[in-house]
Amino acid sequence: MSGLKIAFIDRHGPAYTRKSVDDVIAQELTSDSGTYLSRGAKFVTTDMQRATDAITDAERLFSNAVDRYEQKSKALKEASRKVSSDVRKAADDMASGLNKIEKTANFNNLERYVSLLERAASAMQTLAELEKAGKLDKIGGALK
Repeated sequence: MSGLKIAFIDRHGPAYTRKSVDDVIAQELTSDSGTYLSRGAKFVTTDMQRATDAITDAERLFSNAVDRYEQKSKALKEASRKVSSDVRKAADDMASGLNKIEKTANFNNLERYVSLLERAASAMQTLAELEKAGKLDKIGGALK
């Protein structure tokens, strides 16, 4: 270090006066070509560049994640819109089909037909019982 004057040397090594140390520090801090500030600025610049790079990488990763989220969100929205449309169409088709069945079946006639079929089934059951008992032939003969 230039300008630093040794005051004395003992068994621990050289010793300096406070004034000479203060002068060297003041000169180092105030001079344009001082190595102390240049070294500090160099480290700060390197650290700032690293921090800037880290922030830029984090921003890029976050931006990519947001873009993927937006794509997934759009795909989900389209899929749900399609499913909703399909459900609506199926409900409309089913309602239309039920209307056609109701018009074709004519439920008033259907009720009458069911009643007639029940009466015919009951009559046939009675005839079957009479035949088993052997009375059907006697009744048929009596009617002739």
